[in-house]
Amino acid sequence: MRSKAHANNLVFDMLYKRFLLVIAAILVIAIIFGAVLFLRSQRYYSEIIYYKQVERLKFVHHDIESEIETIKRIQYGVMMDENVDNIRYLYASSPYFQRYQMIRAMMDQMKSLKNSSRLVSNAEIYFKSIGKVIGTDEINDMNPKTWDDMQQELFKNTKNTSTLRTYNNRLIVMEAVTNAADSRDLDCVLIVELDQRAIEEQLKNAQLTDEDIIVLTGGERQFIVSSARAGDTLTVDAAAGQQVMLGGRRFDVIRSESEALETQLLWLYVDNTNQVVIGIALTLLLSFIAIIAAVVLSGFLESYRRVYHPLKLLLEDAFEQVRAGNFKYRITRDEPSYFAKLYDSFNGMVGQIDFLIEQDLKQQLLISHAQLKHLQAQINPHFMYNSYYLLYRMIKMKDYENSVAFCEHLGKFYEYITRDGEDEKRLREEVEHARNYAAIQGYRFKQRVKIDIAELPERWADTPVPRLILQPLLENAFQYVFEKVSSDSSGCLSVSFRECGGELAIRVENSGELDTETVQHIRTLVETGSKDGQITALTNIHRRLQIYFKTRAGLSISKSRFGGLCVEIRILNEESEGVT
Repeated sequence: MRSKAHANNLVFDMLYKRFLLVIAAILVIAIIFGAVLFLRSQRYYSEIIYYKQVERLKFVHHDIESEIETIKRIQYGVMMDENVDNIRYLYASSPYFQRYQMIRAMMDQMKSLKNSSRLVSNAEIYFKSIGKVIGTDEINDMNPKTWDDMQQELFKNTKNTSTLRTYNNRLIVMEAVTNAADSRDLDCVLIVELDQRAIEEQLKNAQLTDEDIIVLTGGERQFIVSSARAGDTLTVDAAAGQQVMLGGRRFDVIRSESEALETQLLWLYVDNTNQVVIGIALTLLLSFIAIIAAVVLSGFLESYRRVYHPLKLLLEDAFEQVRAGNFKYRITRDEPSYFAKLYDSFNGMVGQIDFLIEQDLKQQLLISHAQLKHLQAQINPHFMYNSYYLLYRMIKMKDYENSVAFCEHLGKFYEYITRDGEDEKRLREEVEHARNYAAIQGYRFKQRVKIDIAELPERWADTPVPRLILQPLLENAFQYVFEKVSSDSSGCLSVSFRECGGELAIRVENSGELDTETVQHIRTLVETGSKDGQITALTNIHRRLQIYFKTRAGLSISKSRFGGLCVEIRILNEESEGVT
């Protein structure tokens, strides 16, 4: 009996010593491996830290570039706006009220441009033809000497195509319009002044340490904005190398180029890579040793415990329920278990998945509703000025009968688009709204356009449809077709209805001279959701119909029988398509 107990002790003693020897061997190997890893990782982590800094610098540069490109696009849109041409060509011959409207509209555009970005501090537009400078809050007469100085300063160097420029100690983004396509004689200049303090703050926020300095330079290698401390100066020649001396300290230089802005972003930093690498290597070494020790010890202790049943419950029963789609399943415990946290994590994960599935369904409905609101907001009438001017002429000519009728149509038109925010209307209301719009335009174009709107089939009169789907199609025809034809030409605009089973086809056709390739191009733009200005209304209506009636509905584009464009809307009833 004693011999058997002794044998058991020997076995235990032998296993225990071997276990300790295994742990010691693993720890020695871990230390050696860690030392080798430390020696080889210095260059590796140095490169990682350097490339991380380069990526951070590029990110900051890209952020500034994106802000300025957005400003540039908005600036270009303002210059291409018809209001600029109205002021250039019609201001002198317009009555006082129209001049006031032009100036107020331009000041509003300057305010919008100023508020378009946190980097913009001011916006001004110079008109040589009328001798005015229009800002966000005021309008001033322009000094001819100021115009000559500005033209000489900003356009004397034709090779300088940089987006950012300096003028009178200001950092600006400029857009100009000449009198003719090949002329160098400027007539209108829009100057957006950037807030250098905002750029400085953005550069300071990008610094990794307070010792870093980030400098933004222009296309002619003149420094524009710097995050340097007060009293520090840096020359262009000094920043051209890989290292610079500043304030008695040596800085390494990282560069980022922007081809779009023709600028450079310089990051001046003190290289503390060795200290960082040593810290990382020691952390990895200690972590590796701790992990190895913890894994070996926990494995040795847990080998005495039973783990089969808890793993079976988790890996077979629980995951089989989830695989079958039962996300309401939860693991229950009748007694304490070493897998309690794993069970809780599993239950939390399944609960989160179940919650996210429900939330995703709700979110899809909210997104569809938001898209519908957004697309409706994009459709705004642009003919108010022409309507009021036409009314003014009719009253002046003492055509009171037509003036009263015109006012009635105009009132009904604006009442429809402003009186409420309903997402849907009855189809008869949409058709009546289109008739009011056609009547208004009929006064303006008189004998130039023949308008024919058929009667809506009665069974479709109360069909719910998205708001503003028919009138914008007529507006599109007048804006891009009939306004461009000469006064001695005649055109036609037709709206017809055709029932086909459970669908109603509304066909809007206009005259013109479109070829097959142009019609195909328009059809492709509408189907792909293009934001091209001339087919924005078509794209909006197409997407709204698809959101409302699902993807079966939408617009169909073809060539009309009058030679122009034919746009067909297909309306589905509730029986053929479930509308919610």
